[in-house]
Amino acid sequence: ENNTIWVGRVKNLILGGGAIDTLPKLRIHEENVMVELNLWENLHGYIAEIIRIKNNSIYVGKVKKLKFERNAVEILPKLRIHGENVLEELSLSVKFPIYITGILQMENNSIWVGKMKRLVLERYAVEILSKLRIHGENEMEELRLRTY
Repeated sequence: ENNTIWVGRVKNLILGGGAIDTLPKLRIHEENVMVELNLWENLHGYIAEIIRIKNNSIYVGKVKKLKFERNAVEILPKLRIHGENVLEELSLSVKFPIYITGILQMENNSIWVGKMKRLVLERYAVEILSKLRIHGENEMEELRLRTY
């Protein structure tokens, strides 16, 4: 089993580089409320194991802000967020299209993100907008799409 490191309640979880492969091993308290989950990665090798695991299998509880950059965006479908969660912000930035080839092959509306106040998609992340499944009663304050 991957959930081998008990961390309990975590307010801010920031993983980058080679440390990103510890994410599936972290066991977070069922009622955790995280202020920010920030993941970034440049090398595909560090996330190769994570992208092979089942979607919705990494429990992170309630999260106010999700910020994923570069290759780490491929991890988004692997997360299981608390069902009653309302994101303050979901921010995804992808510099090269090769970083999201797995997501681009997924069905539309297949990545549950629930309710959110602010959605920011930058560069090639704009291409995955149709893959996100947003709660039907969502009232977004800001939608920011930016390509370069």
